[in-house]
Amino acid sequence: MTTTKESKNLEERVLVFMPTGRDASLVCSTLQKSDISAVCCTDADELKKEIEEGAGAVLLAEEALQNGTLEQLVESFNRQPIWSDIPVVLFASNGQHAETLLQTVGTRFNATIVERPIRITMLISAVRAVLRARERQYQTRDLLNQLEQADHQKDLFLATLSHELRTPLNSMLGWIQLLRGETGKQIDFKYGLDVIERNAKAQSELISDILFVSQVITGKLILNTKTVDLTSVVQAAIDVVHPSIEAKKIQLRTLFESDANKIKGDPDRLQQVFLNLFSNAIKFTPENGRIEVRVKRTDSNVEVEMTDTGQGIKPEFLPFVFERFRQADNSYTRQVGGLGLGLAIVRHLVEMHGGVVAVESAGENKGATFKIMLPVIVERKEKKFSQQNFAKQSAQPETESLLKGIRVLLVEDDKDSRDMLQIMFEQQGVEIMAVDSAAAALSAIKQIRLDVLVSDVGLPGEDGYELISKIRQLPPEEGGAIPAVALTGYASLQDRARAFDVGYQEHLAKPVDIDKLLELVKKLVIRDKSPRQSNS
Repeated sequence: MTTTKESKNLEERVLVFMPTGRDASLVCSTLQKSDISAVCCTDADELKKEIEEGAGAVLLAEEALQNGTLEQLVESFNRQPIWSDIPVVLFASNGQHAETLLQTVGTRFNATIVERPIRITMLISAVRAVLRARERQYQTRDLLNQLEQADHQKDLFLATLSHELRTPLNSMLGWIQLLRGETGKQIDFKYGLDVIERNAKAQSELISDILFVSQVITGKLILNTKTVDLTSVVQAAIDVVHPSIEAKKIQLRTLFESDANKIKGDPDRLQQVFLNLFSNAIKFTPENGRIEVRVKRTDSNVEVEMTDTGQGIKPEFLPFVFERFRQADNSYTRQVGGLGLGLAIVRHLVEMHGGVVAVESAGENKGATFKIMLPVIVERKEKKFSQQNFAKQSAQPETESLLKGIRVLLVEDDKDSRDMLQIMFEQQGVEIMAVDSAAAALSAIKQIRLDVLVSDVGLPGEDGYELISKIRQLPPEEGGAIPAVALTGYASLQDRARAFDVGYQEHLAKPVDIDKLLELVKKLVIRDKSPRQSNS
């Protein structure tokens, strides 16, 4: 339930029911002069109706409780939501009557009893006190509504997550069965592998998004900041999504101003921002649509503006666009998939860079415009940077042949993964020894000269952390200094830090990126050989 301005005005009213004389009108006038909204009720039925519409407090004269009115009021109060306990200020004609009223109504509803005559200052003070108490009730209500909404969003997210994970699994398992030939029909082998790979990557991206949001929420995401040319980052993101743009025949128009200036940021995370925005725009823009991207300098900021001619955003959903797990369409018949994390990730990353992100849309089928503002920096030239680049370039040609003939010990308890990695290394000319436990790995290292260790962390018995700890206790001539890569499904920052602490030089999360694994092994070989070459 959303509290509108109109409903809030109703909730702040004081209802006054004093059926005799001019007391009601005088009290209402007095309250209104003190900027307290007051409504005079002429009878019990009107009071009951006004309570149902909303009230901050009720002022009653003792004589108003006659002719069954008390029972009607109790009935109205009992029908209020669980959070609601409307405060009532009850005016007694004297002290004796006040005592009687306390015994009569004190346990039936939330009543404060005052004696007449009452001074104006005391009246105003009493009313403001009960309105403050009522405000705390509204805060409780709002909190309950937020919790209910969060619980509802959690249920929607879990249902969506189940669907988004099961759908690619269905394709992968189905195609595996087809490729095994169990149907008796001739199958396009390459097409089947493409389907399996595409769906496996989709699952990997979903899991990565969930883990990323978890890191952001817990404050464990660290940016690797450097001087960044934002135009280059945006262009790199365009290059990645260009095939998708061409597939839908979307017209892409870019306008990059030369004076946009550079910013301080993490280029990988910034590219993630623009990839998410581009993917979103492509997803919701129909064929032959248009996407425009502009990078320009605005005062002390660089502004990136992305406009599409796509589906647009409903006005009522605009405030929730960047919230986690929120989607404009959560129905089973929705046209596009996803977990509703992409734009939340965009907001988190932009804010971590000291920027802001905003969205505008004229409504459904009228497109949307996303604007990102990031602070510029004064560019400083650093000779050290070019020297590092030169060092990398000079070392690059040597790495191609480094894998041939080296000895890698692979520790992986999952047979399918072990077999796949073994074949992959053998294709690169690596002499591979594959084992399935920490004990077997430790025995091999003591007996055979090996160049690199690639070990899973989640192993039966002793895990990969215990394995590397024992290896590092060995003397170098027995393999204690072997370079090591932790290859694991434990991908959080804490897991990465722990891997480094116990003795691994590199950490790579599953599912394995084969090219990246090969590069890490090459790097370790270079690093391990460099000291020996310099000492010779």
